[in-house]
Amino acid sequence: MAACPRLGHARSHPSRPCGRGKGAPRGVSLVVVGLNHRTASVDLLERMTVPPSVLPKALHDLAAREHLAEVVLLSTCNRTEVYARTTRFHDGIDDVRHFLADCSGLDPDALAEKLYTYHDDAAVSHLFGVTSGLDSMIIGEHEILGQVREAWQIAEREATIGQLLSRTFRHAVEVGKRARTETDIGRHAVSVSSAAVRVAAEQLGSLEGRRVLLLGAGDVGEGMALALSGAGVEEIVVANRSRARGQQLAARVGGRSVPLDDVLEAIVSCDV
Repeated sequence: MAACPRLGHARSHPSRPCGRGKGAPRGVSLVVVGLNHRTASVDLLERMTVPPSVLPKALHDLAAREHLAEVVLLSTCNRTEVYARTTRFHDGIDDVRHFLADCSGLDPDALAEKLYTYHDDAAVSHLFGVTSGLDSMIIGEHEILGQVREAWQIAEREATIGQLLSRTFRHAVEVGKRARTETDIGRHAVSVSSAAVRVAAEQLGSLEGRRVLLLGAGDVGEGMALALSGAGVEEIVVANRSRARGQQLAARVGGRSVPLDDVLEAIVSCDV
């Protein structure tokens, strides 16, 4: 396997350096392999998302692979990334790629075109950018910092993390906090879900008394449902691939759930 270009390295950040020096690093390496809203379609991101209920199992699956010594799995609606300390660089990358391929149901070589890979200094720089909100769909949004912290804490609880990744994530969380307290990056930032609700309210004048059809019950869908509930809508109708998850979210906001196959019928009776 060739060096960074074969791995789609720095696809979302063309100016970012390709790790430390030229070619593949020797020995132990800190790497991140993943995909996000810039490199993958919404459908693929949804297929790649690892639900919180199966995250411990996924971490142990990764940790059991031969060339991965430490692992943290960050999975949100806008990104799925594996941070790892590898014992052999290329073999470790292959271990992660095959894990992600299993999650998506795609061939590893086909999925590789959607992935970015950073190692050592570039991997740390990427993580710091993520926690600071610089790599988010909405620059400076605050939710990602908590999501990174939670991914780190779960990895610690499941004992899939060691000194290197623990220290790296601790510094990353500190950087994320400082970015928001010492700069103006988060002053006007909002989440993707709340921004969508605000735009809808502006377009319609108000959402009060409206019936809203919500497609998806993932992280963004949940945030949007809560924002809609606070906006005074009359009814929230949730359609989700997993009927059980859709029902749970609908019950949480006092709405109702419909099967994904009934979306066209539900649209007729909804305002948004």
